Amino acid sequence: MELQQLRYLVALSSTLNFSKAAESLYISQPTLSQQIRKLEEELGVRLVERSTRNVEMTPIGQQCVHLAMQAVEAADAISEIAQEENRRSKSRLNIGVLAVYPQLNMSSIIAEFQTLHLNSTIQMHFDWSLALLDRLRRRKCDIIISNLDQDTLTSVEAEEFDIQVFLYDRLFLIVGPKSPLYERSSVTLEEALSQKLFMPGRSSSANLFFLKAVRAAGYELPESTECPSITSAFNFVATSVGASVMSRHVSQSYLKPGMKMIEITPTIQTSTAIVTRKELLKRPLVREFRDYFLERAKEV
Repeated sequence: MELQQLRYLVALSSTLNFSKAAESLYISQPTLSQQIRKLEEELGVRLVERSTRNVEMTPIGQQCVHLAMQAVEAADAISEIAQEENRRSKSRLNIGVLAVYPQLNMSSIIAEFQTLHLNSTIQMHFDWSLALLDRLRRRKCDIIISNLDQDTLTSVEAEEFDIQVFLYDRLFLIVGPKSPLYERSSVTLEEALSQKLFMPGRSSSANLFFLKAVRAAGYELPESTECPSITSAFNFVATSVGASVMSRHVSQSYLKPGMKMIEITPTIQTSTAIVTRKELLKRPLVREFRDYFLERAKEV
């Protein structure tokens, strides 16, 4: 049983209408129906009587709604106390940013936004994509700016998250002058896998997109040397007969003299998005930052 399911049950009990309840929750009607049915299956009782015309709470459903309201109110009270402690009478915005983005001047957009909101407290947290998504899930960040594979989201998250993709890219094989593939303009995925790979951590988005393509093509997962950063991975590539895999935008900021980007075919596409919860867009600061960032990101 999840707190979000209890929220769904309370919303449905107040409207007795799946469409209206789903609209108030910013989710689709099928998602709401699925989650209510999942809750019923877990509890082993019917909470809602459904017909073509009416929706009614069963007697046990009414009892559960009463307790669910208490649980939701308690959770909201706890959240409000914590938020009020952090707020300190000022607006606060917690932004999670992909670790490589300071290199791409994304942080300058955030700094510019801060100058327009001197009475607001804007905090940034830098990490890899998986860690940022986890912070958004646990409400440790209001917004994240990260590479994102939407296939990794649950159906509920896909409904609840506001996802604005602002950059599409592709992965390249990064080689040094000693590589036997150096003169090539493109390589197959199989040829890329034949190289000694230096990758910047298993939770890096480039690694995740690459491994997804490897699995989809039916190849064995490659052995690779895990490096603590992109810089260290590229240092090995520059001085060794090895390679790395990275997107164009990131590679261009880290390439060392003599290194080269080679296209991988078929294309392994990546996407970068600014993500928040739809419910948070009710907060003017969150909505304004999202719109400001998307407009400025076109210029970067």
